[in-house]
Amino acid sequence: MVLSRFSRVVLAGAIFGVAAISSATSFRFQIPAPVPPVLQDVHRVVCLGDSITEQGENPGGYVWLLRRYLERLYPEQRIETLNAGKSGHKSTDMMARFRRDVLDKHPDLVTISVGVNDVWHGFYDGHPMGDGPRGIRVEEYRDKVDSMVSQAQALGIKVVILSTTVIHEDLENRENAKATRYNEILMAIARAHRCPYVNFQVPFRTLIRDYQRTTGGHENVLTVDGVHMNTLGNQVMAHTILSDIGVPHAAQQRVQEMLERER
Repeated sequence: MVLSRFSRVVLAGAIFGVAAISSATSFRFQIPAPVPPVLQDVHRVVCLGDSITEQGENPGGYVWLLRRYLERLYPEQRIETLNAGKSGHKSTDMMARFRRDVLDKHPDLVTISVGVNDVWHGFYDGHPMGDGPRGIRVEEYRDKVDSMVSQAQALGIKVVILSTTVIHEDLENRENAKATRYNEILMAIARAHRCPYVNFQVPFRTLIRDYQRTTGGHENVLTVDGVHMNTLGNQVMAHTILSDIGVPHAAQQRVQEMLERER
């Protein structure tokens, strides 16, 4: 199978890194690394999201991975990573619980993952064009996300905005086409508020297209059901976040190597 260099690196990292991390049971060593600006003076992180984030708490999940990488890379900061994912939640739901689940936790940084359900649920109940009442219109979506970012920043909390992942691994379907506009809104909000934007669409689409093009297969590559992450999908999410907030690839690799030695 001939994949792009990016796909080969990610697939190798998933096989090597996730297996090693999943089997590691102790943190006997630390790996000091320069602290990127967004992580400076950060001691508590809250990860806000839907079921993808909620399930990211499981061993090998993206939140689980972030916690272990941050602990290893920046031991002096004693970074605590909290999971605020709730299954089925959309921007309206997250806005309703934002104070309780984020602001009242007094984080130094929050990652916001929202949009899959805002789009996907609009296709429920026989609405093939995605205009069903269970979806969230783009105008309301923009208002809710912008309000959450504004509230956090007003309290001095750093914000990292995460793009949506895919909605089924058919990249040409109506769900993913509609999600494009929601991701454009997220990107615009990130620019307006000068906060990092983590774009999962690039690695997800690269890997899925490479796999489909080179094998002819159309089974899921990054998800267990088209939406929720499998081991590789969680690995891609975690490493994309780390890379996009300024953690060098070499530092990430050192964590993987050390955990492998601890097996």
